[in-house]
Amino acid sequence: MTALAKAGPETDVRRLCHDLRQYAAAGLLAADVPGDECLDEAVRRRLHTIHQIFSNVSDLVAVHTGAVRSTESVVDLGELVAECVSVVELNHAVPVALERSGRVPVLADPAVLRRAVANVLDNAARATRAGGTVAVRVRSAEGRSSVEVADEGLGFGHVPPGTGQGMSIVDMAVRACRGRLEIASGPGPGTTVRLLLPDHRDGSDDGDGHDAHAV
Repeated sequence: MTALAKAGPETDVRRLCHDLRQYAAAGLLAADVPGDECLDEAVRRRLHTIHQIFSNVSDLVAVHTGAVRSTESVVDLGELVAECVSVVELNHAVPVALERSGRVPVLADPAVLRRAVANVLDNAARATRAGGTVAVRVRSAEGRSSVEVADEGLGFGHVPPGTGQGMSIVDMAVRACRGRLEIASGPGPGTTVRLLLPDHRDGSDDGDGHDAHAV
């Protein structure tokens, strides 16, 4: 039996992360086009999104392997959500309407928070039927910041199969950011998912509870 065949799950994961790190580094170089200011605006936006995707993959691998420690910083929630929207629009032929105004600062690990938002958006895009729209709203009020994602699908539990881990990933990520998750679905079509986070401006803490409910 070869050494590769004897590898256990942990070794396999380490090797996979090593390969992902190499692909991410190559992707970052490929998307960083010298003189891109001469390119068409749509092309530059696409290259920026591709660069952001590989950068996000690199960050996740680094945190997972312990190459860097998971650290919190002040993140503009609106900007982070806008980045995630640009990625989901590449992956799905579903329009996303984003509503945000002003800066919404939260204290969080950007890689962890981005993972939560990306999974919610992916679920919503997969749930939304042809001709539908995903509505996203970022706001801050009464000491709490939030991301609200509403789809026009068949309701919670009817999303086409993905990895099966999307919402559990979201739940863990939001808890890590000292926030909570709310889910409202039915009786009509559509599901609304809210990520509620402490507003950094007053240092409030929303606790680490999880509040998921169906209406």
